Amino acid sequence: MKGRYIAGIDVGSTKICVMVGRAGREGLDIVAAGTVPSQGLRKGVVIDIDETANSINMALREARSASGIDIGSAYVGISGSHIKSAESYGATGIREKEVRQADIERVIDAASAIYVPLDREVLHVLPSEFIIDGQDGIARPLGMAGVRLEVKVQVLTASHAVLENLERSLDRAGLKATEMVFQPLASALAVLKEDELQQGAVLVDMGGGTTDAALFKGGTLRWAGVIPVGGANTTNDIAVGLKLPQKEAERLKRHYGAGQEKVNLFETEESIEARSMSGKPKQISQPELARIIRMRMEELFEILKTDVEPQIIKHQPLCAVITGGGSQMRDIAGMAEGWLGIPVRTGLPERVRSTVLRETVRDPQYAAAAGLLLYGLEREGGDLIRESPLADSLETVKRTMAEQGRALARRLFGRMRRFPAEGA
Repeated sequence: MKGRYIAGIDVGSTKICVMVGRAGREGLDIVAAGTVPSQGLRKGVVIDIDETANSINMALREARSASGIDIGSAYVGISGSHIKSAESYGATGIREKEVRQADIERVIDAASAIYVPLDREVLHVLPSEFIIDGQDGIARPLGMAGVRLEVKVQVLTASHAVLENLERSLDRAGLKATEMVFQPLASALAVLKEDELQQGAVLVDMGGGTTDAALFKGGTLRWAGVIPVGGANTTNDIAVGLKLPQKEAERLKRHYGAGQEKVNLFETEESIEARSMSGKPKQISQPELARIIRMRMEELFEILKTDVEPQIIKHQPLCAVITGGGSQMRDIAGMAEGWLGIPVRTGLPERVRSTVLRETVRDPQYAAAAGLLLYGLEREGGDLIRESPLADSLETVKRTMAEQGRALARRLFGRMRRFPAEGA
């Protein structure tokens, strides 16, 4: 992997980011990034192929110009409320009384043999835990003695049409998808610490169109969900409530709501100057702006609490980690802590570095893009992030999927195009 370049693309509802990294002895070095406003997508779903392709192409050109590298393929992050998570179970006999790789592959095959409608595809099959002769909580069963091997897995599925339209947009932009990746998996690699992955953490990735939530414990995914509310909803509320253009509403949200202006909007009656729909100056009440932002954030956390609270009770995670562009909102961690009832911190990319983009790699809105590079590094055989238990889980699935081959994938899942090729 030394000197090899890897590309990742975060195709979001408000921005598209192409990031390029290079593996080296000191870790993954981010060498270039191209970020442009997103057109043609809504809540993570392509609604206009040509506009989406044009946005992807512009981000690609930026990244190519900055890196001097011809980017032909990339790991592609995907989100949206069409993505569903379900738990499945499989069991098999241990043929040699000692768990071999073939036994692990066979039991994951058994757990993966679930009904998937023709309009859906499998994105990931992730082992949650293995059980040997009734002993549960086993993360790495290889080499252990026993006669019966069981596994619990999380199966993530997505809409076939959504994946197909995104793939067509990428094709028109001249980019091949190496693999479609559920974004919280990538973000987790970038922002979660090892003890959080092991002992439990809720990852909340706040994007423009959606908010992804995922619970990790024991080094792997235990639950995931997507809330169709994101930062764009807050922008729209400001625009409608204060009768402002969308661009002006976005500017106010970022400048005042994201903490760039060091003032508590509720503690002052001063006005903010903005541009009205006609382009003329308009005075905006700071407390009114704060009230609109807070109302939308409270709505989001109320929905999040409803979805996540049963999982918090079940798995007892250490904390929640908020990342993504929406995590830059003022006092967002404090608000989340009040709703979720567990400690909350803001997650920044931790396992990447950059000599040319220091600020970018420390920005939570780029966590998914950075995580996609780490994911790609692991899938292609890198050893630089193997200290992450989630990486071990992904490696197990990688070997299993590669060795079972495309024929078995089609038999189990129908039209399944996301499995890596033999030997990938």
